[in-house]
Amino acid sequence: MSSYYNDTATECKDIVDTFQATLKCCGANSPDDWKEESTNPPPTCCVEAESCTFETAYKDGCVPLIENFVGSNTQYIGFGVLTIAVIQLLGMLFACYLRTYILKRDEYEPYTV
Repeated sequence: MSSYYNDTATECKDIVDTFQATLKCCGANSPDDWKEESTNPPPTCCVEAESCTFETAYKDGCVPLIENFVGSNTQYIGFGVLTIAVIQLLGMLFACYLRTYILKRDEYEPYTV
């Protein structure tokens, strides 16, 4: 939270703003996370950015929302990871087969110029 108001860390500010605006959440666990840093939460914590206060901010924190999303989509994430792993394995098998084929071919058909 302390990096958010640092003028040199604009990447941090952009990432936090994107998360809060997209997920409609405020702070890591609740809007109270911002109370140590400022008198008002960032504008992305509220529906109406112009008049954002702790009373009008989204009540949910971003970490619990992300945990719920990952928890409810674990099977899809796992299936995607497994699919990519199978594709990688097939690529390695085909590469090994191609290498073996090329080495055997050179034994029977020597390369001549």
